[in-house]
Amino acid sequence: MSEFELENTYLTGNQSPPPNESYRHKEWCKRGYQPSLAPICPDSEMGMIIGQMGWIGSHSHSHGYLWGSAGNAGYLLQKRISENYLLPISHSPRYQLPPAIVVKNLAGRHVLLSKSGCRLDMIAIEHPSLNVTVLEVEDDGCHYRMRLGTPSIQQLNQMRIEAPKPTSEFFHYMLIFDRLGDNGFNALVHLQPKFLNLISRSEHGSPSRFYNFLRGYEPETPIIYDQSGGIGLVMEKAPGIPDLSFESLRLFTGEDLVEDKRSNHRHVIYWIGHGTFSRGNDILDAYRHTEYFESAARMAWEANQKSINAQAYTDDIVSCIMQEFQKNQTTSSSQ
Repeated sequence: MSEFELENTYLTGNQSPPPNESYRHKEWCKRGYQPSLAPICPDSEMGMIIGQMGWIGSHSHSHGYLWGSAGNAGYLLQKRISENYLLPISHSPRYQLPPAIVVKNLAGRHVLLSKSGCRLDMIAIEHPSLNVTVLEVEDDGCHYRMRLGTPSIQQLNQMRIEAPKPTSEFFHYMLIFDRLGDNGFNALVHLQPKFLNLISRSEHGSPSRFYNFLRGYEPETPIIYDQSGGIGLVMEKAPGIPDLSFESLRLFTGEDLVEDKRSNHRHVIYWIGHGTFSRGNDILDAYRHTEYFESAARMAWEANQKSINAQAYTDDIVSCIMQEFQKNQTTSSSQ
């Protein structure tokens, strides 16, 4: 292997951290590496899911489903993680969910999430704690602790740095896991595929037209998705706000459909002009639904390229999105 190639130090089983006092070791610690914690075993539920996150990160970046640090993924763990893999509760930074999001069904459960500002494809390259975190919800359903992928409370005070955070859209995950977890909703993946985005910005970007425009380009589409109402379309919502969480829940459960069409929960919804939010039993299962619809969208776009008119956001919409997003990112904490 040449010096310019990157080795996946997690999936290959090489868990050796940088030497103590080295520059890389200090940077790792700022990003949440904890040398005292046991290395995550690849042959475990969390190890398998981290491996899947790394694979979809690499695959989605190489296929144009996202770029930069866009996109995120999360998983509701079936079993509690052993304490030797996690920061002690008393050392773990404590935060509060937005007031509208209460998740008492998740009390005591562990949720694995990608972190804010982290690239999904780096999960396949770097130590897990640099790009993912584990949240534990308290009994009130309003507060949570970051127990992996973060400096401890004492370290944050000593280093005087801003703490790493879960993805800015994490409370969408928390609400869906709270209401639908363990029923085919153990994994959620959010991506920003190009062709679905373009079509959602065109004359076909309405709930009555979006799925019908896409369903005829691949035989799998109607076979797999007709019985669950196709792909749900969330109209204009700023990312990272509770309204988007509740509208996503409504469309996943098919509340927008007539009663005799609600035989199954939807597998995937689309946030117009933004990206997919798909669910499954694990990360790969959730990911494939975005793959199906993006391939259909690409064929639809190329077949109708001369007749589709995709429009960018206006300045007014961009301003509104920024205001709503910032308003919901002031997560309060108590340590």
